[in-house]
Amino acid sequence: MTHSRRVLVIEDEEMIANLLLTVIEASGLQVTSCPSVACAMETLSHDTFDAALVDLTLPDGAPDGVIAALRAKDVPVILISGDPDRLGRHPDLPGLSKPFRMKALMAQLESCLAARMPASPP
Repeated sequence: MTHSRRVLVIEDEEMIANLLLTVIEASGLQVTSCPSVACAMETLSHDTFDAALVDLTLPDGAPDGVIAALRAKDVPVILISGDPDRLGRHPDLPGLSKPFRMKALMAQLESCLAARMPASPP
């Protein structure tokens, strides 16, 4: 049985979230999208993920609790933000500054997934 890898995207800007969803799903991954900290925390309470993309500017506050919850579950986190200073507050996590190329995002995501779980044999 093949494990379909799951990615949690936490992004409040609908256009960006839809673009991320489209690109990530096109690579064969399953995506769950959340527009807020509250939605992400609720989703994490009952779902598991292989990686997460977290926007650092969300409408209901800083995502520090979400990041901590993901890390507690050993889920690799990639940060995204239009504010490089916010990315700098998390030097131990990979981050992409908006706007970023989808190719750069997918390379970062593939690296995280490869580190977490080896690819299935052919």
